[in-house]
Amino acid sequence: MDTIKNYFLALRPKQWVKNLLVYGFLFFNRDLYNLHDFLITTYTFIIFIFVSSSIYLINDIVDYKRDKLHPIKKSRPIAAGKIERTPALIFSIILFLIGFIWAAYLSEYLALIYIIYYVLFVVYSIYLKNILIIDSLTTASGFVLRVLAGGVVIASFINSWFVIFIICASLFIAFGKRRAEITMMSFKNAVIHRGVLLKYPKEFLDNLISMSAAVTFLSYILFSYNEDINSKTPTVLSSVLPSHLKNPHWVKLTIPIAFYILARYMYNIYVKKTADTPETIWIKDKSLLASILVYILVSFIVLYVV
Repeated sequence: MDTIKNYFLALRPKQWVKNLLVYGFLFFNRDLYNLHDFLITTYTFIIFIFVSSSIYLINDIVDYKRDKLHPIKKSRPIAAGKIERTPALIFSIILFLIGFIWAAYLSEYLALIYIIYYVLFVVYSIYLKNILIIDSLTTASGFVLRVLAGGVVIASFINSWFVIFIICASLFIAFGKRRAEITMMSFKNAVIHRGVLLKYPKEFLDNLISMSAAVTFLSYILFSYNEDINSKTPTVLSSVLPSHLKNPHWVKLTIPIAFYILARYMYNIYVKKTADTPETIWIKDKSLLASILVYILVSFIVLYVV
């Protein structure tokens, strides 16, 4: 049982929350009630669990020596010596193959995105994560590929501003993670664990975080103004509301909530110093979690009810 548990933990289940991005286009295109599309998107979510977990294993195999120096990552099964690297690599390949076969069955475009994601992050694990800026751009591309995968499997209208928003938000999270890693450990230990941090002085990272936060907020505003108006799905109140209230730009009501989420995340970077693990930050910060839930609720109301 311990072996099964260790292999499961090596897949980093806490990070599977990132794969929820595949539901992005389904949600904002007002197709959440379309059972067929919902099931296809859910299959895509599971497929990305396979490929991302495969990559996590490869990353831990490559980094197992450096992970031993990290206060948190040293407890990962491979770094802790609970799983041998060769069996972990075999398991990684099996996960990749299962996910790829499933992706190819669903859509040739999904299979293409799947391969791009896998190759990109294998190269990232080995090389790209050591290159200034490119490391964060690569991390951001992983979020974008998830969103696009969710769009292509349901042949969704692709809102370019939503994609741009995801790119900017992903860069904001990536730079925040780098800043938090330096804060959490001494600069010397942080550099030993992740060599590229030597090229990221605090002041430089602070500027990158401020810049990416600003463009993230701006791109979200533009997205809210250009939210898809071509959905044929009627809302609950569309038959009773006067015409001047049947406006898709109700999404603009979420702008203050989006601002608060961004500001709260920056608070976690600089004050609470917990942004080194973005996948669990929403669990640690109840205010951030509450604001995300409010955002989802308000978005659902303005997209599906009003």
